[in-house]
Amino acid sequence: MELTSAAPEAVAALDGAVLSLLAHRADLSARLKQTLALDPGLVSAHVLAGFGALVAARAELRPDALHHLFAARAALRARGGTAREHALVQALSASAEAGDMAAAATLLEGVLRGAALDAMALKLAHAIRFMLGDATAMRLAVESALPAWDRSIPGYGFVLGCHAFALEETGAAAAAELAGRAAVAVAPDDLWGAHAVAHVMEREGRARQGLAWIAGLHPGLPESGSFGRHLHWHAALFHLHLGQADAALALFDRDIAALPCEDVRDFANAASLLWRLEAQGVAVGAARWDALADLAARRADEPGLAFIDLHHVLALAAAGRRGALTMKLEAMQRRAAAEVDSQARVLALVGLPAARAIALLRDDPAEAVALLLPLRHRLRAVGGSEAQRDLFERMLIEAALRAGQKALGAALLGDRAAQRALGAWEDQRGAMSPARTQSSPRACQVTRLEVA
Repeated sequence: MELTSAAPEAVAALDGAVLSLLAHRADLSARLKQTLALDPGLVSAHVLAGFGALVAARAELRPDALHHLFAARAALRARGGTAREHALVQALSASAEAGDMAAAATLLEGVLRGAALDAMALKLAHAIRFMLGDATAMRLAVESALPAWDRSIPGYGFVLGCHAFALEETGAAAAAELAGRAAVAVAPDDLWGAHAVAHVMEREGRARQGLAWIAGLHPGLPESGSFGRHLHWHAALFHLHLGQADAALALFDRDIAALPCEDVRDFANAASLLWRLEAQGVAVGAARWDALADLAARRADEPGLAFIDLHHVLALAAAGRRGALTMKLEAMQRRAAAEVDSQARVLALVGLPAARAIALLRDDPAEAVALLLPLRHRLRAVGGSEAQRDLFERMLIEAALRAGQKALGAALLGDRAAQRALGAWEDQRGAMSPARTQSSPRACQVTRLEVA
């Protein structure tokens, strides 16, 4: 990368920060502070810090993103900069000022086309496309850059990991597992590549293999903060697949939600896991939902990611916080109507009706079905992974069965059987809807793997 700096020690420190970005290490912020202490005008460091604040998706961090944007602009005015640095600042501006995440990703991908070895631009674009649910663009960007990389270049394993995840999210499971294992072989601390392998195992029902895979990563998980906790979430899903709900609940209490945390990914992990536990007959108790609802209520009026909004609605509804739930839905409606940024448009298209459906799951499952069913193939737009969005498919099936719509529930379960291995949750639903294995011509091909 071409950098404008007279401080080689700052450039070296930035290299360390980019490696932390690639490895999902929790020390990224500290490394960026060190970098900027060595060179307060290092544009790339300001851009990385600015995007770090935006990706955290918390309203109180937006001023930090703007601070770094303004500092980067000031540095460009004071000492000039490369075409790459100007493009990076434009990308940060697109997201921080215009709220246009897709435009930011496109600008970053433009940087990458000009410099395929720009790991920072690659990873930032990858992260934004993931948040937008745009797996096709995510895959295209990394595959366009990958031919320029080889094992001799630092960061190669992490780029393989990005490719593995993009492959998995676009349905190329076998290639994804090969790429993910290759990534970890080159870079043992590449948790993103390891995470892609876990996704493949989850879809294929290889739960015991998945638990062993994550257990092998365990020494590196504490250094990864919220992403390490997300891998514990995946372990909990494997336990639930096997019908080992007690083990999943223990992971929730010990590793996923041990302390109240403002991190939005932690919140999504916790809320979705509690719902899944309840759906498999576990009495999780009011206290766990209340802890999440307290966090969601404090942010009921704040703009955020549509994906996280849906999890806030889930927690508020589950905890019976009707006042805060109403406030949250009204805030989402106002934002959707204003369409002030890309996430507001996502709310208008799919987020708001999905939120209303989630709010009605317990009290009016038939109306929840009416709202969720038309969104079924459009919810990718809220972002997150296939495994995370599977929560909403389960909600739809659950609502259909509770509403007495047995034929619809059977059809949805049959379609599910054609796409992924079935586990303990599906077994329970199958008792309610025995026709499911006849509703899809491919259902009979699904191997019921490792169900306890």
